Amino acid sequence: MLRGGGVAFGPKPRDFSTKLPRKVIEMGLRVALSAKLREQKLGVMTRLYWPNGQTKHLAQKIDLLGLRKTLFVTGEPVVHEGLQRAIKNIPLVKLTTAQDLDVYEILKWQRVVLDVKAVEYLERRLKKDNVPVASVPILEVEEPLPKAVTQQAIAEQISRKGDAVPEQVPPTPLP
Repeated sequence: MLRGGGVAFGPKPRDFSTKLPRKVIEMGLRVALSAKLREQKLGVMTRLYWPNGQTKHLAQKIDLLGLRKTLFVTGEPVVHEGLQRAIKNIPLVKLTTAQDLDVYEILKWQRVVLDVKAVEYLERRLKKDNVPVASVPILEVEEPLPKAVTQQAIAEQISRKGDAVPEQVPPTPLP
């Protein structure tokens, strides 16, 4: 007997957490990225780099480009110190690496901007066997091109390589 009484079957700390299988997590990432792409809220930059750690200039650039409420994802294993210092003080903007990216972060932020190395990393990580991957051309222009021109450039590159989706052939009417 315990002095002052005791609890007969008291609480015993237990861990009820479950771990999702790797394939389910990868499928969630694929679906989340596809949803952002379908909503036209997924962007790709050639490189995420900021030479110095000054937040003021980076915040002005982000406001100029309209990239508030954006998650920036870099494919570098270690984020450049100047960019990390500058971006951590800007509200409504976050920087993460492709290795640390998860479904919650993709769905939480309105826009997601990846650099080219992050795209390559995610292609390697999320690629399914026996599914062709179309390469996307990188266009470096000063002013935005009309949508028809970019679609034509993508179609030309796909038809040259021949390893992606075949061209759409209009159905012939039956007699």
